[in-house]
Amino acid sequence: MGAVKDRAVHVIRGSPTKSSTVQLLREEPLAGEFLVQVQAAALTPTDVLLCSGSAVPLLGGTTSATPFVPGLFFCGQVLSSGPFTEGLEVGEPVLGVTSAPAAIGGGLPEESSQALASKGGGSTSSVDLGGCYRETVRVHFSSILPVAALVEAKLQLPAVVAHLAPMVSALMCVASHLRPRPSEALLIVAPRLCDVAFVLQRLLLISDAWRGPLYLLVLHGHAPSRADLERHPLIRPLLAAVTRGETKGGALGAGTFLEDLVGFSVEEHAKQSLGKAPTPEQMAVSLRELVARVFAATGGSGLDAVLALDVDLGPEERLSADAAQGDLDAACAALETSQRPPTLLRTLLGALALRGRLVTNCRRLEMTPADGEHLWTKECSLSFLNPHCLPLSAARHGALLHAVAEVCGRLAAGELAMVDSEVVQYRMFEQFQQALDAMDASGSGRAAKAPGAGGSPGWPSGTGCQLVSLLV
Repeated sequence: MGAVKDRAVHVIRGSPTKSSTVQLLREEPLAGEFLVQVQAAALTPTDVLLCSGSAVPLLGGTTSATPFVPGLFFCGQVLSSGPFTEGLEVGEPVLGVTSAPAAIGGGLPEESSQALASKGGGSTSSVDLGGCYRETVRVHFSSILPVAALVEAKLQLPAVVAHLAPMVSALMCVASHLRPRPSEALLIVAPRLCDVAFVLQRLLLISDAWRGPLYLLVLHGHAPSRADLERHPLIRPLLAAVTRGETKGGALGAGTFLEDLVGFSVEEHAKQSLGKAPTPEQMAVSLRELVARVFAATGGSGLDAVLALDVDLGPEERLSADAAQGDLDAACAALETSQRPPTLLRTLLGALALRGRLVTNCRRLEMTPADGEHLWTKECSLSFLNPHCLPLSAARHGALLHAVAEVCGRLAAGELAMVDSEVVQYRMFEQFQQALDAMDASGSGRAAKAPGAGGSPGWPSGTGCQLVSLLV
């Protein structure tokens, strides 16, 4: 009997990313391993980062010409097992996470990389690098989970896989960074309500320990209200499970932060003040005004925690090339700290209470000595939320697996909600580049619906490989 070959997606990092479908020799599982036939794999922002040239500095010396197989989260069925394994039968559905070193890829000699890239689709390689974008994946028993509880709850496993990355990020955000304690005041700043829906899910789950007050400030759209959250498809299903008052005939949302929620909209506030659509500079002014209003609402005691997601905290004025070519001294003088408008970072630091916590995923952060002194004076902390660190850290792979198991357990118990209609499907080998381009172009960390992509109804059956991700 000849050697069995499976299809896999090979990627060469760069801009643009080069991808091809190759044939890899199927290897039998080693001791402690299972061979899993992949049904669906998630396309996450971390996968997009790994496929881009900007990821090279994070990859421990591998080059942009190194081909690898991406993919972190997957679901499928057990095909076979190696020695010293038990507990899973052939054909049993499972969910798994590839390890960080495997997902990154160990690297090929440059000449081999170039030869592989030149062959394109249908080429054959005996080198097995990377993650789960393939027909079969060999994985250690500690990195896969039985999903009987999810199946019994009638949840679609591809939809679960698509939701894992944002749900794990929300868990780590609330449990490791925000850590809200009873009666602490929390401010969340984000572009839209949908950008913080998974974080709000997590905050509902800790209603026994924290119930607000919550100040929710969005940049666009109308000011979010309690009614908006009660109607939200990711939040409403949780209210029945976490609301104490409902079982006693109380209102939906009783005993949660919904009772102490105040919403603001920067765009709405600016339009009311100006009578017209605001410019970016006017939006920045309105944002600082609303943060000052929130600070006043705390009675001057300040905010115990602030979460700024997808909001630029950097300086709003830059020395342009035109200014540099003109009067350089005048341009530099205009950018002196004393003449700059206060940055959003400075405004948020000023709104913090003693020993307050500022959490952000902003990459472009510029602190002045005065900002550092402000943090020191109040004994505040500033921490960064990077959703790529946990999936890519080999040392924290165990923590990632625990987080995935926790999310799956809550999904099976009905304590977390998914929205199947927000999941888009692609054919892994025929539409990988299309899916990658759609997510990369959206710039939002979620996939954009692309022509030819499938919706959530009618999940694939059998052994067809699918890519799944969340819609914008």
